[in-house]
Amino acid sequence: MSAFQLQTGDDTARVRLEGELTIEESAALQVALRTALRQPRVLEIDTAALTRIDLAALQVLLAAARAARTVRVAAAAPPWTDALARYALDSAFAANT
Repeated sequence: MSAFQLQTGDDTARVRLEGELTIEESAALQVALRTALRQPRVLEIDTAALTRIDLAALQVLLAAARAARTVRVAAAAPPWTDALARYALDSAFAANT
């Protein structure tokens, strides 16, 4: 089972993170997000089912956030908020939330 699910619409790319999102899944996440964000879209990140995230995955999401028109974080789970605080990335996603 994948640690993420990505759906795209006309103006939105929704990524649902679940379980452990680590370096092992980061390459696949990067390819999926790069493809989804070829055209300017709103990036919606749902972290409700996330149990763990590492720096490699956060770097991929940060790059995607920079490429997206706007970023929204839905249902921020404790592993998400803890990781953002640990790596001092709170403001990187909060500005567009």
